[in-house]
Amino acid sequence: MSAPRHSSPASRSPLAADDLLLRETNHRCSNDLQLVVSLLALQSQRVKSAEAREALTDAMERVSVLARSRAALHQQVQHGLGAALRQVCDALHSQAEPRSILVSLELEADGQTLSPSQVTTLALVVNELATNAIKHAFEAGKAGHISIKAYERDERMTVIIVDDDGLPFPEPGKKSGGLGLGLVKRLVESTGGLLILPPPGGKEFEIRIPNGRNTSL
Repeated sequence: MSAPRHSSPASRSPLAADDLLLRETNHRCSNDLQLVVSLLALQSQRVKSAEAREALTDAMERVSVLARSRAALHQQVQHGLGAALRQVCDALHSQAEPRSILVSLELEADGQTLSPSQVTTLALVVNELATNAIKHAFEAGKAGHISIKAYERDERMTVIIVDDDGLPFPEPGKKSGGLGLGLVKRLVESTGGLLILPPPGGKEFEIRIPNGRNTSL
């Protein structure tokens, strides 16, 4: 009787090996990011300056978004933009609910054509735009609504809309808080996408990301 055959790592298909490597990389990346979050939280407890504590807390929240997005990519077989945006909205609720601000998500596209790097970067961008709205778009004591929507304009492009019913976005040149639009624009551009700012008196941010290799915006 011939001995049973056992598959070895060398006998696996290149595609299966690449998928395993990607999943392991995402897993380790998520663990490393969680460690950074813990270190930032520890440091924020030690600093005496309120301004420094707020800056560390903001950094901790942003790294947490990346960590959760990476974890979602690792845990879900069918990962994509939809899973990452759900993670972002879950995190935003803890900031929005105490101020009676509703954060809603409408998904008409899952962004399966986007790479893991694009997905995590876009999650950070959406989190930054929505967090800025929570902090600056609503007057104290007034309820509000932040709407996040993702859809495919056609087979060439995925669009993300971040809108709210609060105060109009400040005119260019005026302080708007957060990371700043310059960095948000660079993050979107790093995905191959385009950030469209609200018109004067408006509040709607539009992010356009080409699907696949198409770069026509």
